[in-house]
Amino acid sequence: MKTVNRIIGAQIAVTLVAAALALSIGESVHAAYSALIGGGIGFSTAWIYARRAFAAGAEDPREEVKAHYRAEALKLAFTAGLFAAAVVLYEEVSTLPLLLTYIATLAVYWVALLFA
Repeated sequence: MKTVNRIIGAQIAVTLVAAALALSIGESVHAAYSALIGGGIGFSTAWIYARRAFAAGAEDPREEVKAHYRAEALKLAFTAGLFAAAVVLYEEVSTLPLLLTYIATLAVYWVALLFA
């Protein structure tokens, strides 16, 4: 879980940097809020996946693979639900910062693989 915590911490840092960047170049505060929401969706669903996938501590490889599949399905469902909620509940959402920050949090996984 130590590596998972580092990755999620890096995703949170990327989210904060993206929100600060959106605030500095955006025309309104809504761009920064949207970036925070997009990053929040990224790191919260990663946390949900990690908690679910590694909770069982399965000894059998088949059970471990099943746990990862279930965790990924749950992550995808939460991701879709959170994006839908963001668009419906936050009328002033700026889609570009929302999506770019979400994508940036996903990129943290790939960068983490370089240092693993």
